[in-house]
Amino acid sequence: MLGSFRARLLAGFGIVILLTLFLSASAFVLLLREQQAEAAEQRIGILVGPINSSVERMELQKWPRSEISTQLVEFATYYDIRILMLDSNNEVLIDTDPEHPALGEVLELPDGAPAEVGQIAPFQSVRMTMNNDDLYFFRVATTSSDISFPRVPGSQLVLAVPAGDVNSAWAALLPRLTIAGVGAGVVAVLFAFLFAARITTPVRDMTRASQAMARGDLNQRIRGEGDDEIGRLAAAFNQMSTQVARSNSAMRDLIANVSHELKTPLTSIQGFGQAMVDGLATKPEDYAEMSGVIVGETERIRVLVDDLLYLSQLESGTLQLNLDRVGLDAIVADAAARFRFQADEAAVSLRLVLDGPTVRADGRRLEQVLANLVDNAIRFAPSGSEVLIRTYALEDEAAIEVNNGGEPIPKEGLAAVFDRFYQVDPARAESRHSGLGLSIVQELVQAHGGSVHVQSSRDAGTTFSVWLPIGGPGNPEASPRP
Repeated sequence: MLGSFRARLLAGFGIVILLTLFLSASAFVLLLREQQAEAAEQRIGILVGPINSSVERMELQKWPRSEISTQLVEFATYYDIRILMLDSNNEVLIDTDPEHPALGEVLELPDGAPAEVGQIAPFQSVRMTMNNDDLYFFRVATTSSDISFPRVPGSQLVLAVPAGDVNSAWAALLPRLTIAGVGAGVVAVLFAFLFAARITTPVRDMTRASQAMARGDLNQRIRGEGDDEIGRLAAAFNQMSTQVARSNSAMRDLIANVSHELKTPLTSIQGFGQAMVDGLATKPEDYAEMSGVIVGETERIRVLVDDLLYLSQLESGTLQLNLDRVGLDAIVADAAARFRFQADEAAVSLRLVLDGPTVRADGRRLEQVLANLVDNAIRFAPSGSEVLIRTYALEDEAAIEVNNGGEPIPKEGLAAVFDRFYQVDPARAESRHSGLGLSIVQELVQAHGGSVHVQSSRDAGTTFSVWLPIGGPGNPEASPRP
């Protein structure tokens, strides 16, 4: 599918590969062009000495010019070059070009610098035009300092090749460059396909998982390997999926819990209200009793709704904190004083160990935190036991601990103790408690930039620990405990 992300990615890789190969080949040709031209000159120049020596021996042996010409034609055909023999006046005596021989013409060649090629006799190369042909002419140089023609009896030898054969020598590299480029391109495309698959496969899986989540299947996970951007994206998606599934489950649980919490008081209100409508309350005291039950159940609903609205404000971040410097010990002492009567009724003693600092916080919200914790501690403390409230400072944090004895919280309940409507012992739940107190505690503490934890064992009892940054929420020095 051309419009797919993988196709576009492969197309992009392909363009980059082709451009890279083209630029690399162009740079390679430009760098080697002069070198290939020099190599071509040397390949022809090294023939000048041997052929010149052969012709010199022929003339010394008094070969007829016709036989020398025949031998030169064979040399020219074999080496694919043009050979000219000049007399002492630079007039062409022999020309191996069968189509346009320059016999009888005078060839004046300018001098050039000799080229040394290993142990081969040095040669000179000159580029000039003859009969409208652009040619390179090669001849033997006797020494690097004497560049006159070598003299054989009555003649001198010159090799000629078209200039294009020399200047286009680099073109011989093109087939090999093409093969190397095609091979490199195939390998590069293969690796590009593998890299594209590594990038697009998680994206494709993420797309499918997102579509499944949109259809309501929230338990989606994708594989993400490595610590690169794709791996981190996959990890973030899995984290998001977990959070969405958890939030969806929490929403369903909330609806179920609220429905359950409202069902009992609404049933009571409906039952007693219907009884009053039906005239079953014939005596004033019966009417007063039914009315009292209705009022009590209505109050229970009001407390539940108020707590839900308050918790919603906390979770949405719309609740404003009135921060000020407050004495932590004074707040704890006031909260303990308000619960003295409840503690006496439960035959529980309150003991305070106060060594807390002054913190930047909302005093009224901290009172709510302490009220919920102390109320829970008293309600679940055995008769005749003690509830200990302790404050202290540790580095840049202030701590509040509320401890009571009795039956510990089960291990499976420790993770859920701050969940909405969770009841450690439902049989001891009271109508005036909505089951949202500890959830409110957690949200209020987190709003202050702190954290709350619970530990419970049979020997040490149950301890709720609140850690608050002394400098208040947003303090860069504060580091709430995990």
